[in-house]
Amino acid sequence: MPSPDHVRRPGARGTRHGFTMLETIAAAGLVSAGLVSVVPVFVRQARLVAEVRRERVALEELANQAERLAVIPADELDVHLAAIAVSPAVLNFVPGARLTATRGDSPLGTRIVLALSWHAPGRGERPLTLATWLPPAFAGGEAGR
Repeated sequence: MPSPDHVRRPGARGTRHGFTMLETIAAAGLVSAGLVSVVPVFVRQARLVAEVRRERVALEELANQAERLAVIPADELDVHLAAIAVSPAVLNFVPGARLTATRGDSPLGTRIVLALSWHAPGRGERPLTLATWLPPAFAGGEAGR
């Protein structure tokens, strides 16, 4: 049996039953410093994910427009190119989207370049583009038949 000199009473000087105020403040400071350094990374990642989604929707819009143009008769192609516009659903998701189309001739047939730009840092001067060719044999809407 231990002697009474070695037994400590609860609350006696030298025993610790919790954290000191200094330890709590130091821990809170470390947690705050960690959050301050990590939160901007999460914000940037969320912005990048949103921009990638916009880019994916824009690319799907370009592909859809190219498919629509592929089935238009050759004599109506210029009219449709002049009136080409971004779909309303895409305008809701990609703010300020602008779609342009240019037509040119090449040895492969009629070359159509679609360009889609929207309000985003660096995007206005670098629009997303898609080029497609309509072979002479398929001009006039015969490609989809």
